[in-house]
Amino acid sequence: MDYSRYRELFISEARDHIAAISSLSLSYEDGTTSFETVNELFRHAHSIKGMAATMQFASICNLAHALEDLLVNIRNGVMSVTSAVTDMMLAAADNLEKLVMLVEQQAELPDTSELAERIRSYSTAAEDTTKAVAQPETKHKPPSYPSEITFRNSDEIATTRIKTSLLDRLVTISGELLTVRYTLQRLAANHDTDGMTVPLKELTSLLRQLQTEVFKVRMLPFAVIAERFPRMVRDLARKSGKEINFQISGTDIEMDRGILEQVVEPLLHLLRNSVDHGIEMPQERTVANKPPVGSLSLAVSRLSDQVLIQVTDDGRGIDPVQISKKAVTLGLLNADEANGLTDQEALFLICTPGFTTASVVSDVSGRGVGMDVVKTSIHSIGGSLSISSVPGNGTSITISLPLSVAIVQALIVNCGKMPLAVPVSAINSICEIRRDEIVQRGNDLYMLHDGKEVPVRNLPRFFRQSENLPDSDLLPVLMTESNRQPVGLLVDRLVEQQEIFIRPLLHPLADLRGISASSLMGNGQIIFVVDPAACSGPLSSL
Repeated sequence: MDYSRYRELFISEARDHIAAISSLSLSYEDGTTSFETVNELFRHAHSIKGMAATMQFASICNLAHALEDLLVNIRNGVMSVTSAVTDMMLAAADNLEKLVMLVEQQAELPDTSELAERIRSYSTAAEDTTKAVAQPETKHKPPSYPSEITFRNSDEIATTRIKTSLLDRLVTISGELLTVRYTLQRLAANHDTDGMTVPLKELTSLLRQLQTEVFKVRMLPFAVIAERFPRMVRDLARKSGKEINFQISGTDIEMDRGILEQVVEPLLHLLRNSVDHGIEMPQERTVANKPPVGSLSLAVSRLSDQVLIQVTDDGRGIDPVQISKKAVTLGLLNADEANGLTDQEALFLICTPGFTTASVVSDVSGRGVGMDVVKTSIHSIGGSLSISSVPGNGTSITISLPLSVAIVQALIVNCGKMPLAVPVSAINSICEIRRDEIVQRGNDLYMLHDGKEVPVRNLPRFFRQSENLPDSDLLPVLMTESNRQPVGLLVDRLVEQQEIFIRPLLHPLADLRGISASSLMGNGQIIFVVDPAACSGPLSSL
């Protein structure tokens, strides 16, 4: 019998079971283990074994069977649960994942008999867990495994299980749209323009319903990508000799799958930074009157039409004074500019391209490396980044993201002869100011807002439309923020607010600063979508 047509289903379901095994195995280390946890682990291993046997993947079947035997020993009390046993279960899951990866590549699977026997015969007195789970030697050289488990960027996201009720709703709306289409077609043939009013309203309503339902299909819980983070944090902590209590909350918050795909790498980088550079060694923490076990959390929450993701650690923190000094050393600022920075502005220097703290890692944790990539990735999907830190007490980095990147509410504005769309979610407020209320210092503009002086960015100048301020007596300003600091975006004229369909930009347009996407308007005109966070940077760098 040809089982190849079931290959994709096997891969998808096997990966779900393997992810569950990894997640449940980690529960042993946070003290939440129970008899039911062992039984659930056993059920996942048994399911993989059964599926692999059906598909005639003997190597996977043998390894899953060996994991079953190990779990039976734990369930029967023959073997106590230790960190080494947890390592064994995680290593078995790793090898199963690698085998499934080879199935996906339609490559030859290596013989796992020797590896399976090592797992079966494992005891808590084993001297070297790594040797116990080493790759088996075979007579024929097997296809090479990846050097380490590579997190799948979009396997779980590209193929998603959808509720049948939701699909039924989409079919119903599609049928109603077809009916409205024929009604409009008949009226158009009869030139009955007055009679088209009602069906056009019905069409508008149905299209909005269809848009809402399609968005629901695209929405996925954060848990889809969260399963990889605890394992990564655990492995990095053990490798560096640190003890870390890692907590994730808000995994049920739903986001657009396109955003989930893009946020994985930035979050991996932020978590690595916290483990590698933020949280101190146990001895250093004890000297600083901290508990030896560091705390690291990843919290997801919903605020209006935004999703907030916060990575917080209780490590050594980032010193804004040291960051400013390093920026001067690197030639990014002069001494006067550095002295004029607020703490928030100084912290955000770590996101400057080319900024590095490698020579003073002990002072500023080395957090600057790669943070410019994190910021760029977040901005590319319409998000923003903020940083707060207290030297000696930890760091918190918050990512603010839109729920969807497909259709957004936008404010259409004119900048010179160039119409632009600004996402409403990025605008805190809109105000009008007189020309004499704007003060220029060097290349930068400032205005008073709520009793405070805030920087103003002249968008016509930013987009090479005009070097001068508009001629109007009252100038419209869009109030946004950069790293929790208010910034005003000056435009020529406000046009209208409407929903727009976002279209991604390709190279070389994607490399333009201040532009994140494009949209095709109803009159056939293409307009660019502004990235307010990118526009908030100093004009002197243009």
